[in-house]
Amino acid sequence: MADGYTRVRGIDIERRERKGGGPASRDVAGATGCEEMTCRVWVFHPGDQMAYHRHHSQEELYNLIAGGPQEMLIEGDVVVIEDGDWVRVGKNTTRRIQNNSDREGHWLIVGAPPGTGITDGIRIDPETGEEIPRT
Repeated sequence: MADGYTRVRGIDIERRERKGGGPASRDVAGATGCEEMTCRVWVFHPGDQMAYHRHHSQEELYNLIAGGPQEMLIEGDVVVIEDGDWVRVGKNTTRRIQNNSDREGHWLIVGAPPGTGITDGIRIDPETGEEIPRT
């Protein structure tokens, strides 16, 4: 689907809740047929955080749409992100979004290349820096 274009209404993209709770997302890339990138809009409720991770092949671009300030943990440093800020994170750089506020954080996250899906991410223990094997 690389040629042409696709238009999808945002309200028509299914919001998927994570199994066991945590942030919900809309798969914009899947809904529009993207082949060379991933793109999701995430909602992080107060107390939600993603797994601390890096990637095999994917660099990511994060944009805080609304709900700021929010936090990212990048290479062990807490980075405060304001509404409208953009953050590029290289594939080998550990990162996570962590919502320690009392507001929902709305994020746009774009990754390229798409890699192998969820298995492109490598979970890291933030205390030890060791890889956490997938089970």
